Amino acid sequence: METLDDVLRYGCMSLLLWLAVLVIRDFCGHIRGRLGAVLAISNIAYLLCSKSAITIFGLETDIVLFPLCFMNGVFAWLFCLSQFDDHFELKSWHWLVLGVKLLAGGMIAISHFRADEPLNVAGNILSGAIVIGTLLHLVYMIWQGRADDLMRTRMKFRSIFVISVVVISLGIMIAEVWLLDMGWKRYLLPLQSASFFCITFFVLWRISGPEGIDLFVFGDAAGGETPKAAPREDRYDLKALEALVASEAYLEPGLTISVLADKLKMPEHRLRRLINQHLGFRNFSDFLNHHRITAAQERLADTDARHVPVLTIAMDLGYGSLGPFNRAFKERTGLTPSEYRRNVLSGAA
Repeated sequence: METLDDVLRYGCMSLLLWLAVLVIRDFCGHIRGRLGAVLAISNIAYLLCSKSAITIFGLETDIVLFPLCFMNGVFAWLFCLSQFDDHFELKSWHWLVLGVKLLAGGMIAISHFRADEPLNVAGNILSGAIVIGTLLHLVYMIWQGRADDLMRTRMKFRSIFVISVVVISLGIMIAEVWLLDMGWKRYLLPLQSASFFCITFFVLWRISGPEGIDLFVFGDAAGGETPKAAPREDRYDLKALEALVASEAYLEPGLTISVLADKLKMPEHRLRRLINQHLGFRNFSDFLNHHRITAAQERLADTDARHVPVLTIAMDLGYGSLGPFNRAFKERTGLTPSEYRRNVLSGAA
């Protein structure tokens, strides 16, 4: 078992190191690339830390690599989140989760040197709460985003990768809390190494393909989806879609691609292909926001509607609250709706 574990563990570490090199070389200018590289390196640290009798400069790996090893789960969470958002940025609440996880790690480290058992228990409880919270959040993101991505290959990879991360993370948590003390360590270590090896090989296989860039660079920076000329059999469907858009059907609150497909009386997979290949959108939410924000710009620039609250405009355009409208508007214009209205109306005056 130990030999099998060594082969899988050090083989996986080699693959992770190569993955980090590729990502840094090709995608270090994008946040997903940087997160991917940090995740690969932290995975190497975790694989080293979980293998006993390994030292670095005479010190145990647990001591040298503890911060990277301990933060591995949060880095995986952030990278997974970036796969669900074409405009992903680190926000204050992401940093808050990172800070709380670091606090838990500090408590565990201090308890190790002081032999403070209550502090160790508190640190582990806080760390476990962060892990469970991030995993539940990923499950929610999978469910919420299951129908949004119009690129089936990327959607399939995202689902497999994120589900794998959730399953492996839960398995590690269960093993560390219950199974290691039951004498299963010699079996669990090879299983751990095999899990990391499989998911690393899967990612390398995916990024080596022609669409691998989609994992790290989205939107125009990735070359975008250049709209293709519609063949004759698609032209009638495109005209029907354009007519529905012209009737402002996109303003319906809670509109989904399945509802839109029902309105057009066409299969959902066909509508996905039309929007992606012929209109150039990668996500259904981008398709909706494109039309909604264009309509918002027209309404915000209307002098006769200058006293209409921004919230009213957001609700009229199909947004459930002001927050998503503000984010979508700023992503596309660089300004908040209020700033845009002020600039446009002052220019008109």
